[in-house]
Amino acid sequence: MQAATYSRGIAKITHLEAFLDVDNIVLSPSNRQLQATDFLVGWGRKSNTEKAILKAQQHRMPYLTLEDGFIRSIGLGREGKQSLSMIVDQKGIYYDATKASDLENMLNDSNKRFSSEQRATAQTAITLILKHQISKYNSAKNAPEDLFPKEEKHILIVDQVANDASLAYGAPGFNLDALISAAIDENPGAKIHIKLHPENIAGLRAGLFQHTLNNPRLHLISEDYNPYSILKFMDKIYVATSQMGFEALMLGKKVICFGSPYYAGWGLTDDRVTIQRRFTRRSFEELFIAAYILYSRYVNPLTGKRCEILEALQFLITQIRYEQLNQSDIYCFGIRHWTRVNINPFLQSNRNKIHYVKNIEEAYQAGFGHGSQVVIWGTRHPEGLNQLEYLSGKPALIMEDGFLRSVGLGSDFVRPSSLVLDQTGIYFDPSKPSDLEIILKNKYFSEELLQQAKRVRHKIIEAQLTKYNYEPNREISIPAPENTTVILVPGQVEDDASIRLGCCTVNTNLGLLEEVRKQNPSAYIIYKPHPDVSSGNRRGKVNHAEAEKYCNQVIDAVNIASLLDLVHEVHTMTSLVGFEGLLRALKVVTYGQPFYAGWGLTTDRFPIPRRTRKLTLDQLVAGTLLQYPRYFDWESGYFTDCETIINKLIDTRAKAEKNKNFNRLQPGYAERQVRKLGKIIKGLSHAH
Repeated sequence: MQAATYSRGIAKITHLEAFLDVDNIVLSPSNRQLQATDFLVGWGRKSNTEKAILKAQQHRMPYLTLEDGFIRSIGLGREGKQSLSMIVDQKGIYYDATKASDLENMLNDSNKRFSSEQRATAQTAITLILKHQISKYNSAKNAPEDLFPKEEKHILIVDQVANDASLAYGAPGFNLDALISAAIDENPGAKIHIKLHPENIAGLRAGLFQHTLNNPRLHLISEDYNPYSILKFMDKIYVATSQMGFEALMLGKKVICFGSPYYAGWGLTDDRVTIQRRFTRRSFEELFIAAYILYSRYVNPLTGKRCEILEALQFLITQIRYEQLNQSDIYCFGIRHWTRVNINPFLQSNRNKIHYVKNIEEAYQAGFGHGSQVVIWGTRHPEGLNQLEYLSGKPALIMEDGFLRSVGLGSDFVRPSSLVLDQTGIYFDPSKPSDLEIILKNKYFSEELLQQAKRVRHKIIEAQLTKYNYEPNREISIPAPENTTVILVPGQVEDDASIRLGCCTVNTNLGLLEEVRKQNPSAYIIYKPHPDVSSGNRRGKVNHAEAEKYCNQVIDAVNIASLLDLVHEVHTMTSLVGFEGLLRALKVVTYGQPFYAGWGLTTDRFPIPRRTRKLTLDQLVAGTLLQYPRYFDWESGYFTDCETIINKLIDTRAKAEKNKNFNRLQPGYAERQVRKLGKIIKGLSHAH
């Protein structure tokens, strides 16, 4: 199918083809192109839609009106934020009360019944919306509760954008003074609040109210607070046509309408304007099903495909979580210039600024104060850290690569798909607890979460994924005698923090090989050097002749997963390969104190007394891969989850295999320097 539009703005909408269920969008079609067009589209009640409407009439083809959905985005559309919902209406548009729309006709149809499945979906969606306070734009912070003393009665008047189409067509005779007078007269002694519209607060468009008021009874809310964090304290809500009226209904509040919004006229609101066409009485659940489930369309920005409301809500919940976690201004220490462009997205929100500083003096000069957030890379703690934490009132976050990182090495400047930010410690330092250890020690893992962990585990094994995924899969010959235990010893970067902090008596690759051979004299031992060491980027190289004094075979330049499928045991200091061995139910012996040791799944030479809980494998996976890291999808520019990143890594790796360009994932010195310079330039452009 093919759609056409005369609006450049519409043509630029991300995933428009998916929203419209078409294969192609034509901008400003010729008469010949119109012959192959199934329908024309325009935006709302804008004057620039007249040409499209006239062309549709001339060519006797459908014309569809588009608008943003009721659950739109993280941030304002006028700030360029992508929408994940859209309304497509053949009859009119929901905010135009001068004539019927598809939504109004659906609700007016007394024969229209909603299925039990739709009702169940609505109940789940409403629960999620209220729990996570999901609104239209979803980037606002919560209002402080002390704005609304419990001993007082609170009334809310909702601002709207002046001259907005929803007022022009939904409240053509609207009188602001009448609304204000009613709110005052009908609620003697109550505190009356006016919430400014987000676009008014942002200075993008004028609202009905200005930032100053002359009436002492009226109290202006001029900060961009989440609507639900205000509505829950209100006794009544007065609106013209604002979407906040519908959200107030969701909270069970009394809503007085001085216009004709789509949710008025169905017996749920106190309507000061009568809409004669609306004669059917509907429950709120039915109104929600009609407006949010059947009338609205959703596209998941991570996949670019149409989805149902619950999938869209889960996507938003993930974005809102990190929007809230990143709401403070962030001051980063120990972040090299070429790394900044790779970590910025993990720290950004619509409200914060990220500062890269060398010391606490630079932090103070950049505005560090109470509520600011310190982020440190690994063990690069700045002098005076305790002072910063005391002033900010927050513990510093320690940042490190996640466990499913990328297709390619971080030391080759490949951007990460996952990072961890830990406020308690860091997973590779066993001298004290970390957020991961706290999760593994105390978290209740639901059956749903464990099933997800099981799916993730099987998918990782099936796809042979590891941390870096840049070495090719190939057949390997292991000439071990029959009935001989085959042990894999993974090499590590010897100056890595996990070795310095997590090892006791064995802390070198050669020392580990010697100890493994000593403990297993008749085993067939394979040594696999670490990729960063093999590439020449990091320390820890063992001469093959020296290694072969203690091992039977040295195997390099192959995906570690290929080896894990062929061995019986993994013996390691602190390598992530030990965790990857556990995923495959291999015996794992630790000679250091990695994060996965001490939970009853490994044989540990140096136990960790704090770790007393016995975990199942799926509990370990749930805590380690599902709950601890942050995942970011570079293609869409959004936060995501472990399963989505696994699929992305599989696709990226498959493309490298298909195109036979694995050597592109292992750049030489010159190319590494070019990549480094590019990252530095981008990193400097992100500096504040």
